Amino acid sequence: MHTPFNDIYHTRHPIIQAGMGPYDTTKLAAAVARAGGLGLISTVGMGSFNMPGIGEFKYSAIFGDDPPEKLLEKSIDIVLREIEAVPDAKFGINIPVSEEFIPTASRLIKYVIDRVKADPAVKEKCTAIVTSAGDPLPWSVDPGDKKLPTSIPIKAELPGIVWTHVVPSVRAARRCEKAGVDVIVASGREGGAHCSWRDTSTMVLVPEVVQAVNKPVVAAGGFCDGGSLVAALAMGAIGIQMGTRMIATKESDFEHSWKELLTKATEEDTLVARGFFGPMRFVRNKRAVELVDATVRGAPDLYKGNPTGSTQEIIDLEVSGLENLFKGKIDETPVLGGQVAGRIHDIPTVKELVDRIMAGAEATLERIQRFK
Repeated sequence: MHTPFNDIYHTRHPIIQAGMGPYDTTKLAAAVARAGGLGLISTVGMGSFNMPGIGEFKYSAIFGDDPPEKLLEKSIDIVLREIEAVPDAKFGINIPVSEEFIPTASRLIKYVIDRVKADPAVKEKCTAIVTSAGDPLPWSVDPGDKKLPTSIPIKAELPGIVWTHVVPSVRAARRCEKAGVDVIVASGREGGAHCSWRDTSTMVLVPEVVQAVNKPVVAAGGFCDGGSLVAALAMGAIGIQMGTRMIATKESDFEHSWKELLTKATEEDTLVARGFFGPMRFVRNKRAVELVDATVRGAPDLYKGNPTGSTQEIIDLEVSGLENLFKGKIDETPVLGGQVAGRIHDIPTVKELVDRIMAGAEATLERIQRFK
């Protein structure tokens, strides 16, 4: 199977492994790149968040207290070693640009720019910067533009990079087009972790974004197999991005208890609650229910972005919950995951998963041909 995705990202298969912070995805990104997809290094756990009225915090339990540039350097070096012997292996870096993360995002983007310019191996293997959870426009203009917050013009600094941005709406997709983003990832509400304020499904969002913009679109939210890949192509996308399905693989950096919980979940076993920078989708367990409870008690202030006692409670529930993960307390951990968890029933290697998806896509296309 060959779509414009392969030509844009220079991969064998039209699959992106999503950036899934605040957890580490270094080993996973390398495995996906070796298997022919685009593996992404997640950076959201590498730096600090600045919450208005609450202050600064970071996920030290996962990455430690090293500067974000040093943490990203380590991850890039690991991926490069893992994929060195695979000529067509490609990876990218996911950097959220939410308002709370902008100071860290600026540092990380500057590091990527400097590293790509100085390191031929990174320039060859790192084909994409994927921004998400914020406005792309400030990252497309001259930092001297007083109409927008000071930032770094990604394409001006790295004209060879594929700048990709994740959006939850048609309005955000049009803003990407205005910013000069190369590829738009349209992510439906059923996706795991950070999701849209509005309840717009992938089935509605993807074809609308495809029609609304003159940019290649990758579909995200609910994809896990060959049939769903073909569905994305039928809606006009050039490929898919998968997060939750990629967690439940042998090479995934996530704890085994997290993976097992995904395989046991049904299609009804996810909940949406307020997260530290917007709504988040969690797999149902004790901590997820506590987050929903805090969200309900804090409404409507939480969704106005106003700092409240409930906002602090939610941050505490998330941060302390991730620390519980390393103590073997999976029921008291905020387990991020999409509705597609209900379609995950095993924990294969990344190569087995990717090969299965591509074979399933070919089989689905052949079956559809018989309907003529």
